Amino acid sequence: MTHGTAQRVTVSLSPHLARYLDEYQKMHKLASRSEAVAEAIQALREKQLAEEYAQMARDNDPLYDVVLADLRDGLEESDGSEWR
Repeated sequence: MTHGTAQRVTVSLSPHLARYLDEYQKMHKLASRSEAVAEAIQALREKQLAEEYAQMARDNDPLYDVVLADLRDGLEESDGSEWR
């Protein structure tokens, strides 16, 4: 993240969450709290997208098939053995 394109946002956290943020930053060797917060926000975005895709699948939304096809495009078939 470059500071020239970053937007400053002030947040208030409980002492418990502030400690966790600091521990996370150190554990993952991030340069700043801002990087840790950015990772948290990205995780929230990914969670929201996953929930929305799951809802589309449950609703049999035809757009889900289009989105899924786009996600699969270019991926090789796998039997999962590379994860064992």
